[in-house]
Amino acid sequence: MESLFRDLSETIGVNIDRFLIQAQKNIGKAVYANLPIRHMKRVPDNRFFRPQWLARLLVRAIATDIAGLGDGRVSLDRYVAGKTLVVRFKDPVVSTLLVGSLAGIYESIEEMPSSSVDYRNENGDLVVILTHGAERPEEQERLYLEEVKAGEGPLVWDRCCDCRVPVEAARTFSWDIDRGMISNRQTGERDVVVAVQSVNAILRELEAELGEDVAQLVYDHQKAFTLKDLEGAAADDSGAFLNKQLMDMALRGLGYPATFDFDGASVSVAITNAYNQVLYAAKIAAALEKVTGKASDVAWEKREPDDSVYSITTAP
Repeated sequence: MESLFRDLSETIGVNIDRFLIQAQKNIGKAVYANLPIRHMKRVPDNRFFRPQWLARLLVRAIATDIAGLGDGRVSLDRYVAGKTLVVRFKDPVVSTLLVGSLAGIYESIEEMPSSSVDYRNENGDLVVILTHGAERPEEQERLYLEEVKAGEGPLVWDRCCDCRVPVEAARTFSWDIDRGMISNRQTGERDVVVAVQSVNAILRELEAELGEDVAQLVYDHQKAFTLKDLEGAAADDSGAFLNKQLMDMALRGLGYPATFDFDGASVSVAITNAYNQVLYAAKIAAALEKVTGKASDVAWEKREPDDSVYSITTAP
């Protein structure tokens, strides 16, 4: 995600961080509605009723929830009711989205239309400084989040009898709550829970403004990134390799095709529950190029957020 954001910013000549933060605020507000700190709204907005020590206790109360998402470990540096909030993340990941989520939570607590956002890196820590703002940004209305609908599919996971978590997920992911990190035992890499709706909102509006070249840029970037990630993977059995890629993506909540046909040189895909249709297709294209050793092209028959049909074909 971070490399994709940089690539988009450099290509279009505009830093998109501000828009990502704005879109992610809506995620923060949704998260806030389910956290214990939502009750802070009932407390009058002044230093007497909202002292810094109380704010620090509330941040500690939600630190474990945030750590469970893999976002790092959060702590409070400073809080002045009605004026400012300074928060620190140790071992942060996808910093722009973290900043946006925090800004959304802060705006909900303080019941204001917008906040002024600043952030910086201090010896590996992400420090976020939020102050009161007055006006709603112009782009706020356009960066709406699309409704999330429960998906259905052919996969059935064996689940733990006690907690109902898929057993394969328990075997794959490891949580270090003290550091707020999720590790993938299979790959050795770090994972994080991301609400992709904000990313989708940004890509939707960029494409509306700049045309389909944005989608192609995103596709090419993700394919190249995934190909690099697959460099050391064994792909002797093409069918088994592609199936493993599909199952790994499904386990991480990225989606699973309704139909998937592979003829040795191309794939045909129909999918209704991809986290992002373009990013998902690019991952499949990278896997296809890995097993065939040839470049590929994608042809879209339909491309909608909740329903896409396309084929990816390698060169003769």
